[in-house]
This record gives sequence, C-alpha cells and structure tokens, in this order.
Amino acid sequence: MAMAAAALAAVCSCETTPEEETVPEGVLRIFADKTAIAADGADQVTFKVMFGSQDVSNAPTMKIVRSTAGTEQEMVAGANVFSTTAPGTYTFKATLYSSGNHVSENEVIVTASAVKGQKDYMQKILGEQFTSVGCTSCPHLSTAIKAIQQERPGVLVPVSFHMDFQMSDPMAIPATTFFYEYYGFQGLPFFNLNMRKTSRQLTSEKSLIDEAIDEELRSYPTTCGVAIETEYDASTRDLRIVSKVTSNVAVRHKYHIFLVEDGIEYMQSGAESDYVHNNVARQMVAPGITGFNMNGKQPFTPGVEVTAENTVTLDKSWNADNMRVVVVAMVSLDGEKTYTCNNVNECKVGGSVDYALN
Repeated sequence: MAMAAAALAAVCSCETTPEEETVPEGVLRIFADKTAIAADGADQVTFKVMFGSQDVSNAPTMKIVRSTAGTEQEMVAGANVFSTTAPGTYTFKATLYSSGNHVSENEVIVTASAVKGQKDYMQKILGEQFTSVGCTSCPHLSTAIKAIQQERPGVLVPVSFHMDFQMSDPMAIPATTFFYEYYGFQGLPFFNLNMRKTSRQLTSEKSLIDEAIDEELRSYPTTCGVAIETEYDASTRDLRIVSKVTSNVAVRHKYHIFLVEDGIEYMQSGAESDYVHNNVARQMVAPGITGFNMNGKQPFTPGVEVTAENTVTLDKSWNADNMRVVVVAMVSLDGEKTYTCNNVNECKVGGSVDYALN
C-alpha cells in the first residue's frame, strides 16, 4: 500500500479544467481531450484520469478498459493514449488500485471514423508459439497451427520459441526468456498473436485460436505493407536482409526480424520418436523485444517506402535450405507504451517477397 501511494504521488499533475477540479475525494473519473478521431492509427485520444484532486493518468496502478462491439479489453497499466485502425464506437472507463480497487463512476465514448483512399494491403497475423521438448501437451498446439495454415493459407505466420521446461531444450534462445518475462504467462503451451500484451490465454484449442485471429483482423486492420529482399552467401553463410515497409498513414514504425527453421528432427515429450519441429526461432536479430527503429524514429510519409538493411551470419548447425526470414512491422496504439505487429511477411533464406495486396 505504501508503494502504491508513493507511485501515485510521483505522477505529475497537469493543468486541470474546472470539471476535473471538482472530482470529489475518493472518486475516480475519466476525461478525454477529444471524442472523435480518424481510424488511421495516427490520430489519438489522450485521457486524463482523476482520483479526487490527484492526476493518476500515468500511475502504474491505473488501467483504462476499452469496450467495443461487446468486447472488453484492458490497456496496459499506466497507458492513457488510444488510437485505432478499426472504425467504430469505443467506450472507456478507468480502474485504479489505491488502498483498494476503484472503478471510474463515469465513462467516455469515442467514435473512430473510417479513412478512405488507403491502399488495401493483405493482412497477415504473427503467431508466437511458446513450446519445449519437455512439454507433453505442446504437440497439440503445433497440430492446431498446422491445421489453421492449411485451412487459412497465407493468414498466419508462426514463430516457435523454445524454452527449457522439465529438461534442457537445445532449440531454446535468449529471446524466449525476454518474451516470457514480458507476457508473464504461466505454463506451456502458450500462443500469442501480433505481440499484443493481453489477458487472453491461448493454449492449443484450435477453435479459440481461430476466434482470436478473427478478432485481430476485425479489431486491428493493417495500415501498412511489408516486403523483403534477401541475399545469401553459402560460402560465408552471411545473410543480407532488406526489410521494406510502406505505410498508408503518418505514424512511427519499428520492425523485428526472426530467423526460423523447419524440418528439425528431435525428440518431443508426448510424441512419436520421429517428431519434426517446424517454425523454430533460431534467432531474433534485434537485441530486445522492442525491435529496431525505422526511418530515424520519425513518422512515415504515407505511400513512401522505407527500407532497413541487416546482415547476419547463420550458425553452421542450421540448415539454410529449410530456413525463412520473418519481418514484422510494428506500430504503437497506446502512446508508445507498447509496440504491436501491424503486418508481417516472410520469405525463404536467399529469396524475396513483394507486398501482398487484397
């Protein structure tokens, strides 16, 4: 309780309006600087959350809850900025822990209007699989992923992160630990979509994964396209990767690159001895989960392609013929508290792929 109080006290108070100044002590209310935005991912609402006379808009114990079309979603703790790429009507309330749980006695309604004339890029969904050779339930998730790829070709781009669980996993990489700590999930298997930090817990039930994919496509339409060029030198095992992103809107983008390998034969608890591991993340090229900056941290010019170049050396134990390059274009919809996948594409090592249009 003392720590929570100190955190609240550390939050900087901004100028308040007469309405905000009259919030009674012990009462939580939420305010917005606007109630209509364009659904372009750039236009945004900034909320002010008052707990009596205290401005708790960025307090680590404050969360804003967004509701639309019957679906409720918590924003990350301390985030008070909202933008979207999905037209619709959104209702917001705030929650706060301060010597007990508080819910705002009012709500704010924001309307996001459709933007016309944007290029219609095909949207692909990044699927983050967390698994281990020591997990007896994990093969069920792999089966579900394969079925979804067969039924919905080109929609799901899976990346499988191995971790030590029950036994040492030779395919585990440091990136798995980074994401494990970031998502805070408990147990395996665990499946996540588009690097979105959410309370949704997906395991291996295919119907729930399909529903989550549909929700991503409906609630977070893409506003950019991704293309990739690679050159591979088999003698040096050097791989040159050119990531290309073209955006419809003037927003800041970041990007990630994952190197994945298919066809790895290795034992798997709960499966036959000839088990084959696919989509195995061999390397996350960026040094951390926040990825690489793009365009010098500046917003993109709509319709103008931005490129970034990286060179990596493939480990001698990896089979380059079975490897793919996955490039993820990321945006922030919460004032840069988090970055999530806006679109993703993939190609074989040494190959290329152009923008995909609907």
